[in-house]
Amino acid sequence: MEQDARIVKERILMAAQHEKASIAAHDLKEFIEKHGWTQAAVAMKLGVSNAVISQFLKGKYKGNINELVNKIGHLLDSLERRERRVKNTVFVKTAVAKKIHALITQVDTFAGEEGKIGLIIGDSGHGKTRCLREYAAANHNTVYIQLDSTMNSTTMFNEIAEKLGVAENGSLAVITRRLIEYLQNKHIIVILDEASRLKINQLDQLRQIIVIKCHCPLILAGNADLLKTIMQPTMRRGHESLDQFISRMMYPLILDNLASDKNGGLYTSEEIRKLYEYGGIRLTTDAVRTLQKICKTPRSCRMHLCDLVIMALHTDKMVNNLGQVDSEYIIAAINELNLPGKNRLPVILKEIEAEEPKTAVRAG
Repeated sequence: MEQDARIVKERILMAAQHEKASIAAHDLKEFIEKHGWTQAAVAMKLGVSNAVISQFLKGKYKGNINELVNKIGHLLDSLERRERRVKNTVFVKTAVAKKIHALITQVDTFAGEEGKIGLIIGDSGHGKTRCLREYAAANHNTVYIQLDSTMNSTTMFNEIAEKLGVAENGSLAVITRRLIEYLQNKHIIVILDEASRLKINQLDQLRQIIVIKCHCPLILAGNADLLKTIMQPTMRRGHESLDQFISRMMYPLILDNLASDKNGGLYTSEEIRKLYEYGGIRLTTDAVRTLQKICKTPRSCRMHLCDLVIMALHTDKMVNNLGQVDSEYIIAAINELNLPGKNRLPVILKEIEAEEPKTAVRAG
């Protein structure tokens, strides 16, 4: 009897597994058809082979069905949540974008027999990266590279070479020689983003290779650490090359200073509305002022924080019913979601709360 009971239980579990697998396979097929994904793309997202997905969709998979079904369920749920999230995908040419465009144009204009260098300095949240990517997409004589802290000189120039379609394998000397041969007679602007951690020797290599030998305009974007590295006293041993670097520099565009300017700054009411009024939801006047204050607050994640707040509020039923967002909703969302940068805002949030009538705080 015990054996029979065990057999019956195993059959019930197997039947339940197959039913779950059948439902998951049906949902996955629908998703693939609806979004035009390939089985290979799904397999890559799930961290399995293409053969596993093919077998699963045909009902022939012999591996751990429960594990695969759970992975598929999590993936589809995650993608569905992203679909429901309303987001303003239209690029707004803000004051930041215009100033970045003006700097690049000026650096390009003054680059003659020797290239020139432009600096874009600002902490996270000004939208530097998106502006630079949009510029590169719109100007085909531009190459955009995003650096990271793991890169040494060889991997940095290797990345530049790869983006330009130049054979990149080899030593630093070989790669830079190929870059010089490729770039010397071409009009190409080189943009390096996330350049805050570049060392003095790397800055000098970029000056020598990209600016002097290739005669190309060079744009470096990063936070205040980049400017701090460049403006160190050049009398110190090993810092002598900074004099040469500074001599090729145009004016640095320091977004942090411009953002805090009391005479309007970078984030006007009109621009805040263009950025954050979408999906049928409008901003009240006090909401605009609140978002402006966040955008002007150093190291608060600025526009990144505003993006997260507005996207979160778009999913709130009360906000959608009212069709508007006010400052109380924004403050409630920041507190409820415990967003990054919140610890930089307590004084400002208190100021905002003091300006507005004391009504019940509404959390989405």
